[in-house]
Amino acid sequence: MPELSKYDITIDCSKQKICQNGKNLNKSQNDKNHSNDKNKQNISLHISECKQINSHCSQTTEDQVNPPQSVTENKCELRKEVKDIIKNFDSVFSKDKYDVGALRVEPQRIVLNSDLPVNLRPYRTSPVEEQEIKSQVEKLLQAGLIKESNSPYSSPVTLAFKRDEGKKTRLCIDFRKLNALCKSDSEPLPLMDSLLDKLSKAKIFSSLDLASGYWHVPIHPKDTEKLAFCTNFGLYEWCRLPFGIKVAPAIFNRLIRRILTKYKIDFACNYFDDIIVYSSSELEHWKHLKTIFEICEKENIKLKLSKCVFAQTKISFLGYEIEQDKVSPNNANIETIKKLKPPTNVKEHQRFLGSVNVYNKFIPQYAKLRYPLNQLLKKDVKFNWTNECQDAFDKLKETLTTKPVLNLYNPDVTCHVFVDASQKSVGAVLKQPDASDVLHPIAYHSRTLRDYEKNYAITELECLAIVDALDKFSYYLHGQKFVIHTDHAALVWLKNVKNLRGRLFLWSLKLSMFDYEIKYQKGCTNIEADMLSRHPISHHLQHAVHLLDINEIKTQQKNDNLCGPKYHEVKDVIVIKKRNLYKIVAPFSLRLKLLNQAHEQFGHPGVQKMLNLITPQHYWPNITSDITEFVKHCSVCQLNKKRKQKRFGLLQQVPPTSTPFECISVDTVGGLYYYNSTKKFLHIVIDHATRHVWAFPSKNENSETYINILKQIFQIQVPVKLLTDKNAAFTSSRFKKFLRNYNVKHLLTTAHHPQTNGKVERVNQSLVTRLKCKVNSTSTKVPWTKLLESVTNEYNLTPHSITKYPPAYLLLGTLPYDSPIGQNSYYEPVNEARNLALQRTIDYHNKNKIRYDARFVDKKFNPGDLVVYEEFHYPNTRKLTPPFSGPYEVIKQCSEVTYEINKPNPLTKQATQIVHISKLRCFHSPDKLKLSHE
Repeated sequence: MPELSKYDITIDCSKQKICQNGKNLNKSQNDKNHSNDKNKQNISLHISECKQINSHCSQTTEDQVNPPQSVTENKCELRKEVKDIIKNFDSVFSKDKYDVGALRVEPQRIVLNSDLPVNLRPYRTSPVEEQEIKSQVEKLLQAGLIKESNSPYSSPVTLAFKRDEGKKTRLCIDFRKLNALCKSDSEPLPLMDSLLDKLSKAKIFSSLDLASGYWHVPIHPKDTEKLAFCTNFGLYEWCRLPFGIKVAPAIFNRLIRRILTKYKIDFACNYFDDIIVYSSSELEHWKHLKTIFEICEKENIKLKLSKCVFAQTKISFLGYEIEQDKVSPNNANIETIKKLKPPTNVKEHQRFLGSVNVYNKFIPQYAKLRYPLNQLLKKDVKFNWTNECQDAFDKLKETLTTKPVLNLYNPDVTCHVFVDASQKSVGAVLKQPDASDVLHPIAYHSRTLRDYEKNYAITELECLAIVDALDKFSYYLHGQKFVIHTDHAALVWLKNVKNLRGRLFLWSLKLSMFDYEIKYQKGCTNIEADMLSRHPISHHLQHAVHLLDINEIKTQQKNDNLCGPKYHEVKDVIVIKKRNLYKIVAPFSLRLKLLNQAHEQFGHPGVQKMLNLITPQHYWPNITSDITEFVKHCSVCQLNKKRKQKRFGLLQQVPPTSTPFECISVDTVGGLYYYNSTKKFLHIVIDHATRHVWAFPSKNENSETYINILKQIFQIQVPVKLLTDKNAAFTSSRFKKFLRNYNVKHLLTTAHHPQTNGKVERVNQSLVTRLKCKVNSTSTKVPWTKLLESVTNEYNLTPHSITKYPPAYLLLGTLPYDSPIGQNSYYEPVNEARNLALQRTIDYHNKNKIRYDARFVDKKFNPGDLVVYEEFHYPNTRKLTPPFSGPYEVIKQCSEVTYEINKPNPLTKQATQIVHISKLRCFHSPDKLKLSHE
């Protein structure tokens, strides 16, 4: 090498010896007797390294020269070969971002599913942004990558600021509307198995990166107008393949693959704009590199020198570490698994076992290793983490994270990306199914949130988790359809929302380049991503008060091995310095006492206030999670504090009916006192199919009253089913016998859940409102019972807001001639009308379910789970009575949203009661609280 020749330096790597003018320059002569094989290291040449060595040698004195790391005997000559090749093929390397070649291929077509042009207005930009857009557009014009246009198509342009690169910006085109019209390209991605077979015999690898790869591809003149973009100062269209267009990955990958195939290259392969060159020897590798550079010259391909890596014996590619005869998972992908802490409760324990169980086929003697951990899941077994459990936990984790446990990526199988976000981190797992449709992991990803990201709303955090995962796994996901699994169902909005700005706009652009489907998955089943996202722990320390006697602290600290030498000691008290403040390290034996005193003395505060009370002067590892678990397991808080989360239970609708008297409902409204009326109860019967109403006043609401009312209804037709609440009159033996005589199936609602009988509840409101208006608008006061018949008739003759037909017409098939609406010719035949009413009812139910489910969450309880029940209290009464009672044990699940619990039923005198899930809340037993032992 010319730069070293003037120093007359001799390097002997086998002896780890450097000489200059015959003098030994080694600082250390240790380990001279090591074998040559042990001293030989991996070759790892990056072109920037060559420049650094040149600069280093020109500035180094005799005493500073040390043998460079990872070199063979011929490393100086290898560097010279690299530099000579680059010098000979200088034209292959791009000088700047806009110095790109044009592939010598047929111009590519952009095929759309519709001839209707996409024409959008430009986005409004600030003067600074507009100036930057003008500058980048001008450079693109000068480079011939775009041209001025009069196209009917127009997609808006904006700038995306690169946060990690200072004030650098990237010109982005919002092609989302155009992408929706683009025909999908079925270009297959390279088969990973075939690629690994090719690399198996290689010893040396180089990675080449194309400069602005997509810009190499020319676009057919007839299709450039489709790629037009608008600015506030003009319309332009791409002459080259732009970033952001849906079919760009497939087109580009196909062209590069065909070029390599054209020259019958069997020592290189590509994955989009990455070209891997592999060889079995050093000399062969230089020949291969030279051949590739010659092809780049012929095909007018430009490479980005700063991203090219040369002559490595180990290479990272698509999430794998590839070397001779060996493929292993990238260590960074599974590093987070190694950091997982032992579980502190049953829920965490179940999550860990669920995560490990996915990979049981990779773990020798899996059942034997897991046996001690299975014992903790048995019913009535207290969670006690023994040494045997810890040994099994460590062995499982060690086996999982120290072996090649990840499956190889298969581009012919659908990818599944499981993502999750917490207030501290985001995590993701990439999986693919095998022949038995069992999902296996391909790669892991987890990272801690940056400070500014911690201010994001929960939906933004979940969206960030997806974008972050797609960035990490983009090599796998580009160019094929995949499924994203998230526990945040609201994320589907990002695909279609308009007028986005800032980070949401940038995220939507990134996502629009992928072909994906989002599926909702409950957090309890999204195990790996959930664990990875919630592992990093940070402590936010604020003000508090002393809660323990200082002498007691000193005594217990001396007997606690956890208060070790890593902490400071001030006046016989072990402390830790945090943000220039000394905090007392709480010994493990006093932590629960400290938490109890703070919680009880200060009125059972929540997590944040507990942190404010304790953390200013006390510290222990995982203090935040311990306080969170302590508050969650406080029985007083669980029974006395109102809900802050959504209720459980999605809407379970009563199946709509099309036939009259297939199902009717009965309900009662009381307290109707007005002008000498002796009757205060209004009994309402409604037919579900037609929504026809019958109303009856009475003095009481006993079973005899209801039987007399139903006899009048049954004279018209006996219904198939009757739906009522659990009023004592409806559950009496006399009423049940009456229904059995008529062979009517009796359906009962759950306690304190009137939504089950929603149709009649809504009619109650409507009729009472009409009565109120009627009695207060008459010139003379009359009892409400005399107005009831006219109010009921008016209701039945008024077209219903859902069915669009009068209930009387749907029931009788005709209307009275004195109807204010007119003759029957206004409506379809009754059978057709009933079918239309049924369809409209179904459509309404579907829309109503979407609105309802947005306010509730899905939840399942298992037999043996502990819950608290939300009691019913009339407004402004019993304000000091706990809103919840319990805890109760779940006996069994009766339906999708009802459970039997061991709560005594005051009506039936039974020991259990069937309740709706919306009235339940999980109960965390204080006995199962376990603080972290660190």
